[in-house]
Amino acid sequence: MRIPGRTLLRVSVLATAVALLAAMLLFVTNSLTTMTATAVRSVPLDWQGPVASQQQAVNLAAATGHQPGIIQASATATAPFSGASHRAASGVVQSASGSILAVPPDYLAHMNTIRFLQGGFAPGKVVLDQQEAATLQAAVGDSITITPARGVAPTSFVVSGVAVVTASDVLFQPLNPLVGPAPAQPPAEIIVMPFDTFATTIAPSYGSATAGSTSFVPGAQTGVQWQVQAQVDPAALTGSPSHAATQATQIRNRVERNLTGRVQFVDNLGDSLNGAAGDALYAETLYIMLALPGALIALGLAYLAALGTVDRDRRDLALLRARGATRRDLITMAGFESVLVGTVAGVLGSLLGMAVVSWRVGGTSLTPARVAGVTAACIVLAIAGAGAARIGAGIEAIRSSVSEGRRSGRRHTKALWQRLWLDVIAILISGLIYWLTVSTGFSAVVNPDSNPTLSLSVYMFFAPALLWLGVTLLLVRLRGRALAWLAARAGGSRSTRLPGLVLSSAGRRGAAINRGLVVVGLLLAFGVNLGIFTATYDRQALVDAQLTLGADVAITVPPGATSAGSLTSAVAAVPGVTATTALDHSYAYVGPDLQDTFGIDAANFTAATTLRDSYFVGSTAAQAIDALKRTPDGILVSKETITDYQLKLGDLLRLRVLDHTTGRFHVAAFHVVGIVQEFPSAPKDSFMVTNLAYLQQVTHDSGPNVVFASTSGTPSTVASRAAQVVKPLGGNVKNITDQVSQTTSSITTVDLNGISRIEQVFAVVLAAAAIALFVALAVAERRQEFAAMAAVGATIRDIGAFLWSEALIVLGASLLLATGLGWLLSMMMVAMLQHVFDPPPDVMTVPWRFLIELGLAAVGSGVIAVALTLLILRRLPLGAILREQ
Repeated sequence: MRIPGRTLLRVSVLATAVALLAAMLLFVTNSLTTMTATAVRSVPLDWQGPVASQQQAVNLAAATGHQPGIIQASATATAPFSGASHRAASGVVQSASGSILAVPPDYLAHMNTIRFLQGGFAPGKVVLDQQEAATLQAAVGDSITITPARGVAPTSFVVSGVAVVTASDVLFQPLNPLVGPAPAQPPAEIIVMPFDTFATTIAPSYGSATAGSTSFVPGAQTGVQWQVQAQVDPAALTGSPSHAATQATQIRNRVERNLTGRVQFVDNLGDSLNGAAGDALYAETLYIMLALPGALIALGLAYLAALGTVDRDRRDLALLRARGATRRDLITMAGFESVLVGTVAGVLGSLLGMAVVSWRVGGTSLTPARVAGVTAACIVLAIAGAGAARIGAGIEAIRSSVSEGRRSGRRHTKALWQRLWLDVIAILISGLIYWLTVSTGFSAVVNPDSNPTLSLSVYMFFAPALLWLGVTLLLVRLRGRALAWLAARAGGSRSTRLPGLVLSSAGRRGAAINRGLVVVGLLLAFGVNLGIFTATYDRQALVDAQLTLGADVAITVPPGATSAGSLTSAVAAVPGVTATTALDHSYAYVGPDLQDTFGIDAANFTAATTLRDSYFVGSTAAQAIDALKRTPDGILVSKETITDYQLKLGDLLRLRVLDHTTGRFHVAAFHVVGIVQEFPSAPKDSFMVTNLAYLQQVTHDSGPNVVFASTSGTPSTVASRAAQVVKPLGGNVKNITDQVSQTTSSITTVDLNGISRIEQVFAVVLAAAAIALFVALAVAERRQEFAAMAAVGATIRDIGAFLWSEALIVLGASLLLATGLGWLLSMMMVAMLQHVFDPPPDVMTVPWRFLIELGLAAVGSGVIAVALTLLILRRLPLGAILREQ
């Protein structure tokens, strides 16, 4: 503490290092919390418990609603109806069969499955789904009749509202608690009515023989299914998705236990949180792989800063030893100093980390508990780092004898890792793993075609981790010998000119220059790796979002809206829209498998979206679309289905499709014309693509239900305009900008924008600090040499040449090391995570602006540091320095 300037330098460097860790900790913690909230919000209906009767549904809903952690529980029911009719101005209009949903009046308090367009619930009246209202040509106040089953007398009801049932696939899914949520073909025609009205008027029509019975084949419900539907209080689900999933399971288990086995729930919420937990594990792993090297190198700066006083400390410690101090006393002194320095640096670092996160990311919740936790972690880490740096820098003085400590020259012995050649072994193993990864296609992500999960094998850490370790140890082993040899050869052994003397001097300081190369070079390599990988990753996030959404703007509407209201033309007229195309997203059975089926207009489909050759197997995108054009009943089948059912091009494929006229499934013939593995807006598992005209012909669908639009302006702005067009029809509008944010919460593309923005700031700052610290350390180590040079007549300019030469050597070598090592690390990480990218990147994306900023920061900091040092040297206390022993 007798040297406040150097103590301040140690505190500043250590604070910056722990600030990086504080920012990472805050970002990751906040990201995991955000992933939990997103997963919870994405579930429209948390629990569905099938029960045997109306009374059980009412009683158990009341009992469930009083359980801790439950925000709402409602008695509901679903049932099929064979038909409905309405006497309109044009005559009697009938609809096909569909399904009834019965809910209590307060159902929408916390259930997000229905959105009203007109009117609302009323006792004794019904609410029509928008599609059913369009089919029956009915409005609020009209009277309709419902026929529950064939041979049953119809019942008349007055329409009290028109709504959009937004979660029909969940509401009408087969309820089997033993297997969990199951895929289902949602009904095309839906009528919603009050629960009491349904129980007194419709339910008795089915008879006791069918009450409570339901087949577990989608679309085949034969009777009333009484349910208890419940929503978990989001406030009861905290922390990471895995922690929230555990909490949700505990709440469900407690409720089912308290109800003594009278109900068992299908847990939609748990399924979503478990999926998010896998995504969170992937996110944490990726953050560690990207951020940990930078954090460790940043802590290495603390060691480099501690070296600034190592010679003085060595002599001082030796003097204390001569006066009777024991090694224990010296270690205690070092510990006390580390606690003091670490505490101050930890507090400053936590504040700096929070400031950077707020500046570069924003939206981070800084609760008192989170602030206290991060601050405590920073203080502990800073104390540990300060202690390790101080003890590591002065270890020889503590371990050596008094006479050895006072000697300027000391012998070094090879460490065990050097004798075992662990550095070379690590690099060779890293290269072997990378070769195996590239040649065999092994990936850290397994089962990528359906629900991607992570392999927990430490294999995924080995290649980049061993490369970092091996290169670092190799640089330490070399101790700058190569640089020293080159400098000595360039300077000449007997040169009397200043350039030769400068290079010869640098050749004798190979070990000191190597320390700067290790820290500066690895920091710059960290920045290069971070920049290239995150730029590539972010580029693929946009590509993946385009694949997930389908186009710049995607509009989903109820069936029939596109043809009835000429929606496609209306969207095309929206300012900023350059092209549109309509799709029919339907479902069909391949054997027992229900698969998404897309009907497209092959003639203009590519005008509004993008198809890549990598989406198809055995053909290009153009060839696949041409095959559809030439074959009216042609169909593109997913690679998985081709394999599972042993299909080949030209085969006849018989599918069971839903006839919207009768409400029943029937067989339709298609011919396989291509193999597809990716398609805009299609799921990642099995799906099919066919011609829109033929699909409508065999399903008698009233029209497409999706419109893709490409834009020339800001997608979010165009989407807002389109939303005004489709609002009367109950349409849902999404844009690519929002989709990127939504997609980056899934395993396909975890959001790296926040972590990269944070780390890019620290990479630039730490790289600049590292080169400045190297220059300061060079001056501290050569104070007596520079003083002697000044005493014999050397000018400040001559002395500065020695500093310039060392700084330029370190910068040049560091830039070369960073370019090669950073690029290789990026290639390794992309290869390891190749199945995460959907589709994989063709080439690496280089963020030239950031890399130039990083290089300029290092070079500029070196120039400024040398210039400032030369100003300080002008006031060098010559006599005092020469008297130092």
